[in-house]
Amino acid sequence: MTARPCGLVVDGSAALVGDPGRGLATVPLRIVIGDREFIDDGRTDAYASFYARLRDGAAPITSTPAPGEYLDAFRSLDAERVVCITIPARWSGMYGAATLAADMLAGEEGRRRVTVIETETAIAGLSLVARVAAELCAAGAGPQTVEARVRQAGEEVSLFGSLATLTFVARSGRVNSLVAGVSNSLHVRPVFRLQGGETGRVALTRTVSGSLDALERVATEQLGTASQWMVVFHADAPDEAAALSGRLRASGHVARSEIVPLSPIAGAYTGPGAFGFAALPLDGAVPA
Repeated sequence: MTARPCGLVVDGSAALVGDPGRGLATVPLRIVIGDREFIDDGRTDAYASFYARLRDGAAPITSTPAPGEYLDAFRSLDAERVVCITIPARWSGMYGAATLAADMLAGEEGRRRVTVIETETAIAGLSLVARVAAELCAAGAGPQTVEARVRQAGEEVSLFGSLATLTFVARSGRVNSLVAGVSNSLHVRPVFRLQGGETGRVALTRTVSGSLDALERVATEQLGTASQWMVVFHADAPDEAAALSGRLRASGHVARSEIVPLSPIAGAYTGPGAFGFAALPLDGAVPA
């Protein structure tokens, strides 16, 4: 059989299950909470038990995949070239591990076959970029096409979300813990935006309904009238995600949409109860 032109490697947080036959390999992520280790390989069936432990107060311990795990993923794909996408290097060691693995494979094979792309997004934003790339690879697109589209999608994707609490993100050091404590005591739900690797506050709400209103409003005001490819995400909040998906679809600008449970590796920082969406203009994406 002839090797496909390009394959894709992504970590488990993208919520895609590896399928080497379609040119996709998933690097598992490991997270320990209490006495149990969760292995996130894109399958979502164990997420509910993880969030139950998180709600009970157990502290999660996350780890970065070893270069050898990326190397195994690269080797598993029968492809002339491989594109690997990660979240920003300043947020995780995954980009460094993948880059080292790409160097190791190049040393083995005597040629460079893997391109590692550091996207400026995460959570559902990474899921959406990964879906764009996965469809291109499955359709037999060449590496230059896949790489160009990944970089374009990484620049264009927008992510908006609502946190039920700032406690978990405060543990990561991304916000001042005192601010988190004040916000929690006032029962404030921050609505945030992630684009181009930068996060910012969009609104402060007090209720789930208020967060839904804010997210619906921001979709209308900031995404314009172009048709969008959307991924709605949630951290053990399926009802909120379903309500948000319905509101977004009612806008008439959603061409493609799916609801994706947020992986433990991301949920450890957002905390349970978070929900939101990532959006990408459909122009240039693979049609449904």
